[in-house]
Amino acid sequence: MMHIPTLRGEGWRVCALPDLGALNGDAMNIVDHSFIQAIDGTWQLWACMRGTKPGRILYRWEGQSLEQKTLWTDKGIAARADAAWGEHVAPAELIQAPFFLKHNGQYWCFYNCGEVRAMFSEDGKNYTRRRFHRDNNVLTHCNGPCRGRDAMVFRDDDGKWYLYTTVSYAFDGHSGAEVIVRSSDDLAFWSDHTVVNRGGVGGSGPVSCESPFVVKHAGLYYLFRASSITFLTYVYCSKTPYNFGVDHDDKLIATLPLKAPEVFEHAGQWYISDLADFKGIKLYRMEWVSQ
Repeated sequence: MMHIPTLRGEGWRVCALPDLGALNGDAMNIVDHSFIQAIDGTWQLWACMRGTKPGRILYRWEGQSLEQKTLWTDKGIAARADAAWGEHVAPAELIQAPFFLKHNGQYWCFYNCGEVRAMFSEDGKNYTRRRFHRDNNVLTHCNGPCRGRDAMVFRDDDGKWYLYTTVSYAFDGHSGAEVIVRSSDDLAFWSDHTVVNRGGVGGSGPVSCESPFVVKHAGLYYLFRASSITFLTYVYCSKTPYNFGVDHDDKLIATLPLKAPEVFEHAGQWYISDLADFKGIKLYRMEWVSQ
């Protein structure tokens, strides 16, 4: 049975635009973000700060509970691009789109800096790069337009991992975007990519497939795809993690007034986030309503 993701009640703001002092830019925004519960039980929120003086950086906040209605505590800059790892530092720093998961007692932070990369932590708070694959921290290598960003990963019931990213492309006078997926048995070696979604009511421009997020619920797969053309999120439902509708909306089941959400469950309650006004991330309770 298909279920429709539905917002319940008003959202609450969990963070605000921080003061970066000498790094403040003229038009700073809080964009792609991710939540994880650290080993001490606190909740960690990392987000990409764009428009800072050096470029894009990652910033961290800490909360005591997802239901906390006061602003979380600012914890400062979490990570910046590092030239020693081949990351983009000129003409501007570019590190973005964190995504967390915990596996076998180890915390992972996937992020984008030219390619999809990873950092690791033992406590869920302090992350370091590590040469875990091909003598670097890059997960996927692609010299063409299949380089993905806005990575998110989930593990299916059979143990296989799926890495979803968005790809923006421009060639022969045409530009657009699509959501792609790769699979892995070990989080290190990844398959070639498959296009799973593009076009439709969300648009077909280079920022029409932002921040893809996939969850499995009651045996079905749900893709949350944000569009920076409409500033809405489109939800697609599929029986397979490989096809959410390409150049059509046959699998579209809902449209949410949210920007670049992350969707997750904790203690039996589902939550969904929102960039809101780009000055502070909000959380909402979410329910699955049977169709």
